[in-house]
Parts: sequence; structure tokens; C-alpha cells
Amino acid sequence: MVLILLISSQSDGVKVDVKVVDSHSQIGQGQSGLYRPGASKLTASRKPAALCAHPALAQIVGKCYDIEVAEYKYVVCPFHNITQHEVALKWNAYHGILGIWSHWNYDDHYSTFTHGHYTDGDTCTKDDKTILRTALLYHTCGKQTRVVSVGEPDTCAYNITLESPLFCHKVFSDVYNALPENERKEFSLSTLEFKHNILTDEGLKEERRKILDRIGCLNMRKEFKNLEECEKEYNNLNKEHKELGEKCSLEADDNKYSELQTKYDELKRVVAESGLVFPDDL
Repeated sequence: MVLILLISSQSDGVKVDVKVVDSHSQIGQGQSGLYRPGASKLTASRKPAALCAHPALAQIVGKCYDIEVAEYKYVVCPFHNITQHEVALKWNAYHGILGIWSHWNYDDHYSTFTHGHYTDGDTCTKDDKTILRTALLYHTCGKQTRVVSVGEPDTCAYNITLESPLFCHKVFSDVYNALPENERKEFSLSTLEFKHNILTDEGLKEERRKILDRIGCLNMRKEFKNLEECEKEYNNLNKEHKELGEKCSLEADDNKYSELQTKYDELKRVVAESGLVFPDDL
């Protein structure tokens, strides 16, 4: 059985209230607190993506876990968002979003969930370019659910580790166990065909991607082989976007225009997150 949660908020798709624990007395090293809508002035650029995972993970959805490192408190709300709060008594203390739940990262053969990817955080400057903060959340086995480490290996890109008894069981990390029964058969078949050299390494990956895509588990950004491929799609979308904008009059065109606008905005976020800049007027 697969768990797909749509975490909703009152939003027009532009701004979403970021929910964090409502008082410092409720949280501490490794302790958890429940979301309280409107408890923070932070706003996010989008809603969290749907969660595709084993049902057992529902136990930590809607809870937050924090850790203090140096002058900052990091609040991890699994499958929702990750925020950073400067604890120093300063008039301009920083409070911001490091990332919003986006998608799983997998191993090479899409057999295992390796870590979670949180994107579209607050803006940040890197090498004189404006990018968006991102975070990778790694899961390890532990006696209690708590955040155990936070690092920033690259500017505005964070690595965070959350441990929990939930992650001590292989059933959590195996993609197979998160699949519905009918897709498990297809998954097992791909494994068998790969072992008997019917499927190549790339063929196995493609079959697994198809399975995950059918059940909504590939809720991730489109990947490009190189910058030229990304720029080509960006240019094509930008051109089509402008053409539809000029001739949009009928309801059908309105719907198509809205759909394209969503794809266009998504690609722009990918470009910004990668530290790239393309002109809007091509």
C-alpha cells in the first residue's frame, strides 16, 4: 500500500503560510511540536508536494523537530518544510525557509528511497548570483525521532539528518514496500528480467521510472542532460507562453494558458535554483 498525502493550505498557489511550532516551550533538542496555522509570518512560494511513501511515515507528518547549532535553530517539519531561525537577540535576526518538500531521491535502480529533497527556499546570494536555498534530509536509525546534525557543504545548500525508530526498518526505505499490489508485480518482473539480461541497466531504470510515475512517486523536477537542453526547453516554453498570451480569448485557450503558465513558472524556479539566469525577453 502506498501513502500519498496532499498537504493542503489556503493558497492561490503563490504564497503559503509556513507552519512551525507555536512556542519555544514546546520544543527543545529532539522534541516535537504540532503545526499551528498562522504561528509564523514566514510565507512559502508553493505548497509541499504530495508524499509518496510507506503508510508508517504518517506518524511524523504534521510534526516538527528542532536542533540548535551555534546561533541558529533549525526546525524540520518532515514532508512539509525546513526553516532556520537566528536565536541571537538582534533587531534583524534571520528567520527563513531553507526548503519545501519536493521529492524523494533514489538509488541508481530506483530500488531505495535515499533522502528527501526540499526546494524553493528563500533567496540567497552565491558567487554574485541569486539562487534559492535547498536542503537534503537524510534519515537514519535512532531510538527517538530527532534532528542530529545540520551542515552547509555549499552556499545555501543544507544537509540535515533526522533519526527515528521508523528508519530502523528496511520496509521504510524499500521502494517495493511503498507500491500498491498491482505495481509490485511489475516491479518484481523488471528485477527478474534484469537478472536474466532481458533488460539492460538503462532499461531497468526506465521500467522503474514508469512504475513510480504511474502512482505519482516521481513528483520531481524535470532533469536535463546539459545546459543547452535546459535552455532549449526554456526558450520553447517562453515562446509558446508569449504566443498564447497574445491570442488567449476562448475558455479552452485560457485553460491551456494557465497550464503552460504553471510549467513555465516551474522551469524558472529550476533555473533560479541552479544559479542560472535567462532573460525573459528572448
